[in-house]
Amino acid sequence: MMTRIALLFLSVTFLPQFAWAQTAEQLNQVKKEGEVVLYTTMTVSDFQHFNKAAKEKYPFLNIRHVYLSSGRQAARVQQEFRAGRIQADVLGNSPEPLLYFKQQGALGTYVSPETKNLLNGAWDPDGYWSGITTDLLVTGFNPRLISRAAAPKSYDDYLKPQFKGQLAVNRGVPYPLTGMVSLRGEEQGMAYFKKLSQQDLRLVEGYTHTINLMAAGEYPMTIFMQISKLDAMKRKEAPVDWLPSTQTLATISTVAMVKNPLHPAAAQLLIDFYLSAEGQRALSTAGKIPLRRGIKSPSREIDQLLEGGNLHVVLPEGSYDRYMKIYNDSLGVR
Repeated sequence: MMTRIALLFLSVTFLPQFAWAQTAEQLNQVKKEGEVVLYTTMTVSDFQHFNKAAKEKYPFLNIRHVYLSSGRQAARVQQEFRAGRIQADVLGNSPEPLLYFKQQGALGTYVSPETKNLLNGAWDPDGYWSGITTDLLVTGFNPRLISRAAAPKSYDDYLKPQFKGQLAVNRGVPYPLTGMVSLRGEEQGMAYFKKLSQQDLRLVEGYTHTINLMAAGEYPMTIFMQISKLDAMKRKEAPVDWLPSTQTLATISTVAMVKNPLHPAAAQLLIDFYLSAEGQRALSTAGKIPLRRGIKSPSREIDQLLEGGNLHVVLPEGSYDRYMKIYNDSLGVR
């Protein structure tokens, strides 16, 4: 599985100098710092799995976890950066906002020695971010409200008249726009999103909240939805199921260190642990799909979809703030 999925990620021919592995002196510095502040889109319940594993390996490190949806994190980091100091040491988000932070000069560079174990291309060649997990964007549906046979099977199906007002989407990330631009090109992707935005989409903040409302019967379907969260609820026998599109968008979640962090040694150690075998297994236990070679996903159905190879990986390109503005303006998000 991992060999096939690795081919989907862009290869890079140049990497910055790798940082040295943590020495006793560096670990002592982490102990002096005592904590690291993490702004992340990972929910509290998912973070507990990761934090437990981190505590077992580094009991002296306190990870101050601050959960923020992607959009709220972007707004908070921008506000703090303009005020002169980002209060986090490490950011966990999708690559697009991190690309924007990189362009604004808000990130520092750090290439973990663990990066060499990731799938090719799952990191920034300039050293500003590292991938930690992947996810696939699929159609989620409530089988009590709509049958599998009637659910949309492709992105173009989303545009059909019978689905107007029936589709929910996470308003905090612009993947319905950036994913389609990546897949079909700027002109066709923009044209598609213009049509999609006219479908009276139900706008919800955050992936988890979007699925919970669907399971509760607020709407029958959610689109461009993370398969990891859908599959986890399905395995818990919630009224949730999912369908891949004819070509499925694959995204990556990333971590980055801010420029001049308050706890630099602890920030580097946290990133190292994210990419380590122990950290990646903990993320898998939390229902994530790891990017480290040799660490499997938590679901056989997801593995089978990955093995199928009909995926399109969305990596950051262009101007994030431009796409986010188009996305928000088109959907009426304020």
